[in-house]
Amino acid sequence: MNWKRAFWLLAVVNAAILILAVVWLFQPSPPVKRPVRPHVEGASFTVYSKKAHLNAVINDYLAEKTKDHPLQYNVWLADRVFVSSEIPMFGRNVELVVSFMPKVVKGGNVELIEPAISLGDWKLPVTYVLRYLQKHAPLPDEVVIDPERARVYVALDDIRFGNGYQVAAKKIDLAADEIVFTLTIPTRQR
Repeated sequence: MNWKRAFWLLAVVNAAILILAVVWLFQPSPPVKRPVRPHVEGASFTVYSKKAHLNAVINDYLAEKTKDHPLQYNVWLADRVFVSSEIPMFGRNVELVVSFMPKVVKGGNVELIEPAISLGDWKLPVTYVLRYLQKHAPLPDEVVIDPERARVYVALDDIRFGNGYQVAAKKIDLAADEIVFTLTIPTRQR
């Protein structure tokens, strides 16, 4: 084979490779499939907490809700949920302590059951004290006292914190100091 023929053969092969490369580079690509953005009301986070942390949040919330009412009370979590207040009797204040066992119910709400009540050193009938608290305690609208069923219902799904934050209980195990709830933060994107 002479050099002229080899040159033209090499030139044709190079031109064919160049044409194939150009065609391949400018070939239209398939469109990118974008996933559909889901409709979300808010971002949810699972939060694990301890009794001490929750005590601070609960009492801060209650202090704000009851700041101008003469009957003040505190709530704390120990082996049970305790609510205490001082009631004026016979010219002095006597401590009223009510304790409950918490139970997570439908919708992430909490039901406080199995009440035990004492006024000073006396044990009192549950129904009587719950009726008194129902009438006189400055409770948030989300807390409902049911004296006939001896329980207090806390509608967490109705409570809206700053910026619309919402909580729902998932698990409350006071003995193990394990409290789990879902925190939902509303988003602006729909």
